[in-house]
Amino acid sequence: MPAYRDEKTKNWYVQFRYTDWQGKSRSTTKRGFKTKKEALAYEYEFKSTSKERVDMTIAELSERYLEDRKLHIKPSRYASMEQIIRNHILPYIGNLKLSELTPLTMRHWQNELIIQKFSPSSLVTYHRQCSTLLNFGVKYYGMKENPLRKIGSMGKMETRVNFWEPEEFQQFIEAVTNPKYKLCFLLLFYSGMRVGELLALNEGDFDFTKNKISITKSLMHVTKEITTPKTESSVRVIEMPVGVMQEVKKYIDSLEEVSSPLFQVAPQTLLQALQRYAKVANVKEICLHDLRHSNASFLIHVGIPITTISKRLGHKSPNITLAVYSHMYRESDAQAARFLQENFVRQSFVSKE
Repeated sequence: MPAYRDEKTKNWYVQFRYTDWQGKSRSTTKRGFKTKKEALAYEYEFKSTSKERVDMTIAELSERYLEDRKLHIKPSRYASMEQIIRNHILPYIGNLKLSELTPLTMRHWQNELIIQKFSPSSLVTYHRQCSTLLNFGVKYYGMKENPLRKIGSMGKMETRVNFWEPEEFQQFIEAVTNPKYKLCFLLLFYSGMRVGELLALNEGDFDFTKNKISITKSLMHVTKEITTPKTESSVRVIEMPVGVMQEVKKYIDSLEEVSSPLFQVAPQTLLQALQRYAKVANVKEICLHDLRHSNASFLIHVGIPITTISKRLGHKSPNITLAVYSHMYRESDAQAARFLQENFVRQSFVSKE
């Protein structure tokens, strides 16, 4: 591991070979050291971190990361991940080498996204995805550290959700004239199932004797494929109100031919119908997923245990349900206090001597 003295500049330099992150042998030269000790220290440091320091860019790391994740996650989640990386990460830092990433560089990236006025929850999502990408570089490609850990997150995850009160839904559903759309909205509101789960249902998933619906699959919005649900806990059986199941039976009996899946409609078409009928009914505009929130809100306010709600929604644990709907429980606590006050047993608690 020799160092050389440049007779013209009187400074020291090193010239050596190393193995890069692809396993290829390369050579490099670094000049300008005042002492031989500094030159040798640089060579030692360079070789010990050569996988990080040389040619790999964030764009190259991203390709390897996406190749890896594609084998382990669902197509819909992969598509979302790829979209974030290609649209909100690579345009800003894609050409930088791993060794060029610093806390300041990543702070500039955060500021660029903040200037574009993305929603607080979107900023959180972009930050998490970028941090996960860089952690992949730390774990598999020799990065020393993830610079995002030093500067913290950006944005704020929105905890409040939009939903309809039962009275609003009643007003809305009375305005719906299309039988198929009406049944879809009824099922979403009274079951709390996800839109993809609804659109993957077939006739065999309905048990009209026990008034139950089996959730075993889901339609992926991106690929239009029917796959297993979001998580293992999403596979479940939901007990339904008799009236809703009767409406399903009536709808199926009215069909000349029962298709599979039962509801042949695109999510975007169903959303447009929801928005159109919401205007007719003069209720506030929500999205399809908010019908799931409406179901949870209603169950919370009538006192259904969180464990039961969590199982019906297909959450992995009640903690996830609480994380999404914690503000509703705070509101319910106030209602509980008012109820207790209204039923307070008024008597004297002054002890008699």
